[in-house]
Amino acid sequence: MAELTTDIKTNEKDEKPISSIMKESLMNRMAAEITLSSNSGVTMKKWRLLFGLKQSEVAKKMSISPSVLSDYEKGKRRSPGIGFVRRFIRSLIELDEERGGINIHKYSGYVTTIHKAIIDIGEYRLPRKLIDLIPLIDGIFLWGNVKSDAIVYGYTVIDSLTAIRYMDAHEFIYIFGSNSMRLLVFTGVSTGRSPMVAAKVFPLKPTAIALHGPKNEKEVDLLAIELAESIGVPLILSKSSDIQKLIENLKKAGDQL
Repeated sequence: MAELTTDIKTNEKDEKPISSIMKESLMNRMAAEITLSSNSGVTMKKWRLLFGLKQSEVAKKMSISPSVLSDYEKGKRRSPGIGFVRRFIRSLIELDEERGGINIHKYSGYVTTIHKAIIDIGEYRLPRKLIDLIPLIDGIFLWGNVKSDAIVYGYTVIDSLTAIRYMDAHEFIYIFGSNSMRLLVFTGVSTGRSPMVAAKVFPLKPTAIALHGPKNEKEVDLLAIELAESIGVPLILSKSSDIQKLIENLKKAGDQL
């Protein structure tokens, strides 16, 4: 994939360099994940969504019709060849560069460090509907009844007290694993205010946040619910009595990388 990279560029918005090594690393990772996937189309869709791009945008960049890209993502066509995958990845990268390279920076060197505040973290090979994960954590919505198409590609279970005591602001990125389209479960929560304040100020936003600790909705701080609404992230109360069982259920929700 080296031929797809270019020399160092500068992001005009924040002046952070986008190096050829950075892009090559990300493109190689994307290519490997797509070509080795049992469902290449689904994995392609995953990366398009992670980059925040519409099918029409990517199709236009690739000089193909949106229906062609849609057919690949839905598995209506045979697995794409390496040439098609190369054009797809190049299009995502170039479109992101035009917008400042935010996702190139975000995913080229994703954090693999496990902070002690993280109880468990997992990535799903295939998308999982958020609505299907709610029963697994014995959850109820506090705000934002999820749409049927909301999906997650991973989960993180966090010890909220340890996070508050030992996690610096720049270390908050650790809880997002390899992508931000995930369910964050904060355990040991009293009212939910602290986790939601952190989610409010941090630039990356998860698909949804679950609070574990309060026994019922009345024990959750109203500010936590207001913050969830302000950032547009569904807030869930997990009533699971066993954290380890909760984790086991999330693990079983799909194959992990």
